[in-house]
Amino acid sequence: MLEIVKHTIEAHQMLTPGEAVLVALSGGADSTALLRALLLLGYPVRAFHLNHCLRGAEAERDEAFCRSLCARLQVPLTVSRADIRAESVQRGESIETAARHIRYERLFAAAGADRIATAHTADDSAETVLFHLARGTGPEGLTGIPPVRGQLVRPLIETTRADVEDFLRQLGQDYVTDSTNADDRYTRNRIRHAVIPVLREINPALPDAVTRLSGLLRQDNAYLDGEAERLLCAARRASGKWQVDTLRSAHPALRSRAVKMLVKHSGVTMRDIAATHIQALERLLETDDPSAALSLPHGFTARREYDTVYITAAAAPALRREPVLLTVPFDRPVWGGTLHLSVRRLEKKQSFYKSFNTFLVDCGTICFDTFCVRARMPGDRLRLSKKGGSRTLKKLMIDRKIPRLQRDELAVLADKNGVIAVQNLGMDISRAPKGGALIEITIEG
Repeated sequence: MLEIVKHTIEAHQMLTPGEAVLVALSGGADSTALLRALLLLGYPVRAFHLNHCLRGAEAERDEAFCRSLCARLQVPLTVSRADIRAESVQRGESIETAARHIRYERLFAAAGADRIATAHTADDSAETVLFHLARGTGPEGLTGIPPVRGQLVRPLIETTRADVEDFLRQLGQDYVTDSTNADDRYTRNRIRHAVIPVLREINPALPDAVTRLSGLLRQDNAYLDGEAERLLCAARRASGKWQVDTLRSAHPALRSRAVKMLVKHSGVTMRDIAATHIQALERLLETDDPSAALSLPHGFTARREYDTVYITAAAAPALRREPVLLTVPFDRPVWGGTLHLSVRRLEKKQSFYKSFNTFLVDCGTICFDTFCVRARMPGDRLRLSKKGGSRTLKKLMIDRKIPRLQRDELAVLADKNGVIAVQNLGMDISRAPKGGALIEITIEG
């Protein structure tokens, strides 16, 4: 087994010669074998043990075993204790999930900058593949447990459980056994006790076969992920949105990966994203609705905005844009400071600087008692030129490709006779100067 472990460490560049490493030590066969193997290979080893306080006297026995083993081998040991049952309630997580999170949190804290070695074997990886297969998965779920993931290394990942037990037998090394490993109420245990033995009858070298498959799939995944990343970069626009046509025209194998990466880049927690979400996002690329939206977990929303797509976090409640009566002069922020509006009477000798969202209006066309700024309302219409008739604001905004979410945020200047001008659209031709007194209206925001 030592030769396999040595080859695994070198092949996956897990550790450099003499590099310090922290072993996650439960006291079971796998972690005990890992500790002994790394010591025999000459690595400076520390150990970490977490007492989950879930199994009463058995948990105390495991901690005592780890203390005794490390004392005998002169290995520095850090022991941490956690009331996992209480912590799971406080975190709102299952006991298994809370235990995993706390274990890794404390393991990384104990490791500092050192690598962390965990004792996953080829059997564990095969069980993981079968577990994912039974639940439903894509290619990534069939890649098994990776040999290296960031700071974590798994030197036993190419050894079998039989290799481990034989190694310990040769050393005369005892270990402890977790009684819950025999409990078939846990899915992984049922796979280990009922499924694996049947598959081993078909192929006694099952863990090795799964290890080869997982290695090939990891290789394929790395290449396809790189191509999908390049696709996503090509689709990215300066606004932080993504070009629909670029994504839609890609091969489905790359498109689905790129969409998944898009979700991840947007800050969505990936463990809550299922295949159904990715499929729905791909349909969002295909839809003819230029303002379609899709709800994602934790309040995130994916939106089409004409020829782009983007994902936003849960938005704050929309600001109420109540009508604000305008006087002449007027120069101040409105609607919580999201808009600045100025209205001034323009004398004949004053210059008018024509610019976007600055309107020159004939005073004789305005009812100043009802002159206000408000959000759009049903039935609002605007005639922008003498050649055409009036059109609804909705149709004008669609023609200008103003996103649906922004349409109710635009300022509408109006009086009892109707719309005077609209931010980002223009002024009604009926309000244009006719030779009388003028006001200048400027909208910023």
